[in-house]
Amino acid sequence: MKSLKERAVKEFVKMVQIDSLSLKEEKMFLYLRKRLSGLPVKTKFLPYTLPELNAKSGNLVVKLSANSRNKRAIFFDAHIDTVEPGIGIRPVIKGNRVESDGKTILGADDKAGAAAMVIALEEIINEKLPHGDIYFLFTSAEEIGLTGVRHLDLSGIKTDYGFILDSHGKVGGVITAAPYHYQYDITVRGKASHAGIAPENGISAIKAASRIVLSLPQGKISKNTVANVGMIDGGSATNVVPEECRIKGEFRSHRMEELEALKLKIKSIVEKNKKLARKIDCVIHEEYKGFSYQKEDAIIKLVKSAIREIGLKPRLEKTGGGSNTNIYNQKGVTSLTLAVGMANPHSTNEMIEIDDLENLTKLILKIIEIA
Repeated sequence: MKSLKERAVKEFVKMVQIDSLSLKEEKMFLYLRKRLSGLPVKTKFLPYTLPELNAKSGNLVVKLSANSRNKRAIFFDAHIDTVEPGIGIRPVIKGNRVESDGKTILGADDKAGAAAMVIALEEIINEKLPHGDIYFLFTSAEEIGLTGVRHLDLSGIKTDYGFILDSHGKVGGVITAAPYHYQYDITVRGKASHAGIAPENGISAIKAASRIVLSLPQGKISKNTVANVGMIDGGSATNVVPEECRIKGEFRSHRMEELEALKLKIKSIVEKNKKLARKIDCVIHEEYKGFSYQKEDAIIKLVKSAIREIGLKPRLEKTGGGSNTNIYNQKGVTSLTLAVGMANPHSTNEMIEIDDLENLTKLILKIIEIA
């Protein structure tokens, strides 16, 4: 039998060549179901629909039932969707690295996690390793707002801990904290008029919106908090005083008090500028909740021990981004994000070192052994 490293690389290279843009993961799910069909596991595809996008997808739940009473029930998660340009990926092996050919992404985000899960599952079964109930969750549409995991029914998945294999950096990284994330949508309504004949009869929504944008919090607010105005859209033609303009932005923080302060500030800015337009609406909504773990927490001790036992040094890190982990924790499931080795994700320079594919597979096996 080939080595763990060879198998992990072969699986990864095969997976990244399967097109699976967000909400178009059908080929990848078909591959996984066929790939796992000969193993003593229970697989269940849980579909969902998105009427607002006229789209549908699902999540694949794979369960390996316990063969030991003394082991915790745990799960591993990897999303199988990719960003663009992600059609026709051709991986290139150069020495100890697998790279994109420069025309597309590579797809290590997050097929590195998916490949390691498949090889680890085979290894557990072939070597008859003792384990509790283990779930391998292959989720969809993570790249467009953690969509798949939001629609994942966890009522039949009873576990103590979850490990989401989806962070950049060398294997050994552990995300111990991620921020709360809010988005806002400000709609400014003015009055349309012919810009060449009677501009004085119009009220420019864009002009009012620009005043608001200049006042909105942006950039790094503190070491815990960031904010950004990401989209401005308005107007219909150059000869029409614009009647409507929309501003979309976001803010994230590890501290609730700073989030509350930003909410109040944004609402205050909108209120102060209402006189510039006929009407201004502001909607602020929570995208997902944050999470934070301490060094003494049991799940942190477990994963640090596993990382050390495969010969690596644990790195405890905070992140400013979100992942499926935010949603699992929000749903009450104790979960951590682990680094998989991906570098330059979401770019045509994406790559991963072969050692990381091997180490990630080893780390899954060690976590199962210790759990």
